[in-house]
Amino acid sequence: MSLSKILTEDFLTCSICLGKFKDPKVLGCTHTFCQHCLQDHLDKNFQGQPRFHCPLCRRQCDLSGGGVSGLQTNHLLVSISHTLDQVEQAKAAKKCEVCYLKNVRNPPTGTKRCLDCAESMCGDCSSDHVLHKLNRDHKLFPVDQFDSDEYVTEMRARQNTLCDHNNKDPVEIYCPVCTKFVCVGCMVLEHQSHDCLRINIAADKHKEKLELRVKPIEKKSLLFDQFKIVVEDQKASVENGRKKAKIQVKKQLELIIKMVNQCADNHLEEIDAKSNAKLEILNGLIGTAITNQNRLIDVVDFSRKLINHGNDMDVLQMASACEQSFDSVQTIDIPTLPAAVTQLQLITNDMEECVTNINSYLGDVVPAASGRLVTSFKEELTTCPKEMISHVTTDTNGSILIGIWCNEDKARNRIHIYDNTFSLQGTIPNPRATEKGVFGGIAIDDDGNIVTYCRESNEIIVFSKTGDHVRTFHSELPEAVAVNSKGHYVVAGLNTLTVHHKDGKVLQTTPDPEEEYLKYIHCNVNDDVIITGDDGIRVYNSNLQLKSRYGTQGAGDGRVGRPCGTCCLDNGDIIVTDVGNHRLHLVSPDGAFKQILLSKEDGICFPKDIVINHLGQLVVGELSGEIRTFEL
Repeated sequence: MSLSKILTEDFLTCSICLGKFKDPKVLGCTHTFCQHCLQDHLDKNFQGQPRFHCPLCRRQCDLSGGGVSGLQTNHLLVSISHTLDQVEQAKAAKKCEVCYLKNVRNPPTGTKRCLDCAESMCGDCSSDHVLHKLNRDHKLFPVDQFDSDEYVTEMRARQNTLCDHNNKDPVEIYCPVCTKFVCVGCMVLEHQSHDCLRINIAADKHKEKLELRVKPIEKKSLLFDQFKIVVEDQKASVENGRKKAKIQVKKQLELIIKMVNQCADNHLEEIDAKSNAKLEILNGLIGTAITNQNRLIDVVDFSRKLINHGNDMDVLQMASACEQSFDSVQTIDIPTLPAAVTQLQLITNDMEECVTNINSYLGDVVPAASGRLVTSFKEELTTCPKEMISHVTTDTNGSILIGIWCNEDKARNRIHIYDNTFSLQGTIPNPRATEKGVFGGIAIDDDGNIVTYCRESNEIIVFSKTGDHVRTFHSELPEAVAVNSKGHYVVAGLNTLTVHHKDGKVLQTTPDPEEEYLKYIHCNVNDDVIITGDDGIRVYNSNLQLKSRYGTQGAGDGRVGRPCGTCCLDNGDIIVTDVGNHRLHLVSPDGAFKQILLSKEDGICFPKDIVINHLGQLVVGELSGEIRTFEL
């Protein structure tokens, strides 16, 4: 947004008194109010309390020992307000001020203004003005451009701040040690041993730092957009279930007599009540997402205005406030969806039973049973050489990514990308095909990029969704890769567990001494790390401390025949594939067996990897290439 546009809108208006800001104070949520308006707000609602709610967003804010007057002054607003006053003053000078000094009768209208002399001049006087040797460097500005960005920016650049020591000379230097603005003389006298910087250089450094902090906030805000899309998809699914359930009811009504109409009406009301209850939950999630995103947007908007329109002084004076606002929103998490939003269906009985029990015949409205097959899709694989499914995952848009593995010719290892209608959108081939490198693993990072690994070259390789290479970095003997809630890459190596920043920097590592050559890894919403080994799973907490184990070799409850992929429900329960026994286990976070979730009787055959999609459904990838989607 241009600065001139900001000045013409409500940027300088207090939302409490609806007047121009007086002594503007900025809160931790980045909203700004007049000092006296805030004081009145506290006196009426929070008398004597150390905390209060922002009048605009209702977020809780802390009051320092200095009271309202001790809150951070919004120097950006003060500076811009001063500029606006100068602009209005310039607009008010209609006549040529030089002609006034010459005692010219009826002085002509000023057409230009000298920014150095702060005088409006007619065409003749402005032409004569720049002919004088001392005035040749003066900046003359047409009066009809006073509302332009160029004029406002020029006025902002000319604002002077006086030295913090002598309060007389304009500042040129910033001392980061003392956080003072000083003139050159005072720098030599008072700050000789400090690493002082010129104002513009110090401001540029702070802008760079602010830019680094604001970018992840902007990305996080975009994740809320994606989250809201997912919730809308689930709402559509609920509405679709509502329609199907009502159709069932109406078909049954056609087969029975008028005496059951009231009963049918009761069922319709029940469907509405249950559907609305689910929609209320989803709408609540959207409301929370919007509220939290607005907090992020407020911080980004405030920081962007400071970065783009604040002068050097503004940036230096407001940088700490921005840093505090960044820290305050870092803890905001994307809301979590329920494990599944199930549809409604009507349980019916045979017509013969209708004679004796009408109510029993109509049945009950209940959530659709878990384990119901929703869709299936077959990935075509070659048999010579033999190919198989290795990994399956989905992104927030519902796209499905399938890893294909070939032991006989690892150059054939690749990733297929399908949209949610199972149309092939692209392929990522093995980037180390010529070296016969083992290419595998799929994770989606917070930028929407695809994260993979190559075991032989000790590389983590990142691609865009269109298959373009993004970055590569070293990780020792990688066997599997996942992405946690902070956007960090968690790599299961042959005998280590390592957390990398997305640029490759090692943030944390711990031994994982069980040297399996087939590992799968998953991070839950709490950043617990689940690693699948030869005959069971190991669960590490977010600090990479071992929490629990599950599974031993075998076919009974609590035993697995070659576990591979895992995923987690919102309550922390873990679903693990049992390839050898053709089933899926449901396991508690502390490693206790709960139940067999799906088995061969449900159509499961050699389940290799699993993921919960954007609709809360369970997607199972089988060795043979079958991709099945089940209701949870």
